Amino acid sequence: MDELENENLPPSSPMIPKLLLGLLLVTAFALRAWQLQHISVEHFDEGVYASNFYASHLDFRYPDQHLYAPPLFPAILEWVLILTGNPHAVVWVNIVLGTALVAAIWWLTKLIAGKEAALAAAAVATFNDFLIQYSRAVLTDTPVCLFMVLAVACGSIAFRDRHSIAAIGAALFTAAAWWTKYNGWLPLAILGAGLAGWIVFDRPKRSEWQPRIGTLLFIACGAFLLWSPFLWSLQEFGGYSAVAKNHAGYVVGFSGWWDSASRQLENQHFYSTLTMFGVLVAGCLIQFVRQPQISQWNRKFWFLIFLLILICTIEKPFILLLLIAIDGLRKNKEIERHGFWILAAWLIGLLVFTPTYRPYPRLMMPFMISIFIATGLGLAAHLKFTLDQSEVQSGVRLIRRFGLLGLCLFFTFKSGVGESTYQNRSQFKDISTAIVYEMQSSAGTTKQLGDLNAIVYVIGEPGLYYHLASQSSLRFEFIAQPGSNLAMLKPKLNEPELPTFLVLGPHALEEMQELKKQSELAKLIEEFSYQPSDLVLLDDFPPKHLEENRQQTVELWKLTRP
Repeated sequence: MDELENENLPPSSPMIPKLLLGLLLVTAFALRAWQLQHISVEHFDEGVYASNFYASHLDFRYPDQHLYAPPLFPAILEWVLILTGNPHAVVWVNIVLGTALVAAIWWLTKLIAGKEAALAAAAVATFNDFLIQYSRAVLTDTPVCLFMVLAVACGSIAFRDRHSIAAIGAALFTAAAWWTKYNGWLPLAILGAGLAGWIVFDRPKRSEWQPRIGTLLFIACGAFLLWSPFLWSLQEFGGYSAVAKNHAGYVVGFSGWWDSASRQLENQHFYSTLTMFGVLVAGCLIQFVRQPQISQWNRKFWFLIFLLILICTIEKPFILLLLIAIDGLRKNKEIERHGFWILAAWLIGLLVFTPTYRPYPRLMMPFMISIFIATGLGLAAHLKFTLDQSEVQSGVRLIRRFGLLGLCLFFTFKSGVGESTYQNRSQFKDISTAIVYEMQSSAGTTKQLGDLNAIVYVIGEPGLYYHLASQSSLRFEFIAQPGSNLAMLKPKLNEPELPTFLVLGPHALEEMQELKKQSELAKLIEEFSYQPSDLVLLDDFPPKHLEENRQQTVELWKLTRP
């Protein structure tokens, strides 16, 4: 009887999934752009990437920038500053790219498992605190993941349809990822491991797998050729070996795997306040697009089971995501086979290898994207509760559709939405304004050397350097110079007499102690209280130790030549 009633339901409009995707993208953009005044360059790497425009005296290149990332993302930020002239404009880059990343996750999931799983994955990505946080930071992780997802999507089409244009697209997007971050080659590993899994376990005919190996080689060769100009340019900085040597310092290996994985798990729990909302939104969206399929008893059973799991795991939402993701891979009957093995290789490979590095939270982003996609698959497989004709007529359909949203809102606001995601990260901007005022008071406005009033060395804090360099004006004109040590304390022969200041922050604690021993060479002008954001502190401390390390100091010194 239930089946007969279900057959009488009107079919879902083909426009509904598109409208729902559009609504998700608008929501994703709004979540990432919310409280824009709180976003600012603060993280060490943010300052490195964003400062090219203000480093004209350094050949428009922050010192040792090649050790942190290839030049594509810094070049994008530089052009944004050239076109806008507004130091705050750089924060918009990842807001836009982070919204595009949600669309890319939807597209790749749709290629693998269809529209329902795609909407579910996009919903989880839209509301995930982790993606929101890093879309509000001027870091390379959002753009590199966008290019990775697009590369894997194009590679999947190239494998499935033997499509030459898609293969070219995969090579281009892989090269773009490689020009953005040194792990940008990951799409090649994901596509290669996925292809290997398909060949070994599904055992297709030789005539099926041989051409696809040729496609993979084409993508790999194309990506490497497009990346090779940058590789060649590294010769003047010691070659890629210098980069590899620097990166080796962040490898903990398998001996440190468990500690790193545990810390990353803590970080993901910390970044999961809004994620449960995304899971429940995904369930509601599936109801909008799914055709009735199973009986009333099964509908109620799965509905209650889902709520039970949700309530029991609300304190550890990442575990719920991981379980749904693994089950999404297990229930792979409707998944396109190439796509299944690509996703399985992506999830399992990064689960194994990501914790072999120091537990910086942002290193988890490529792995988390595979989790979101697999979670979409799992939700689409499990949320099969639908509505019969009597429910439609009685209005229960609306209650069932939107009841999850109400439950989710209750849990979400009870747990404190956005306390970390929407923290005020503009303290360096405010401190730099105060530093300029103190320098001006100490140095005066009379030009000391040509058009210059002063010079300020910023040691160990590229974020502060960015804000200081952007504040030089005709009224008080100074040069901001990045510094890595206290070499400026020793006067050089025929050095012009120019008021010289030093700015030191949390990354220059040793230099602070050394300056206190050099009282005849430098005078402490002012100390500024600084409370780093969670985004900065989580690089060095687990979530439970954030508050005890919150209070830090920025110091302004002035050189006193003997």
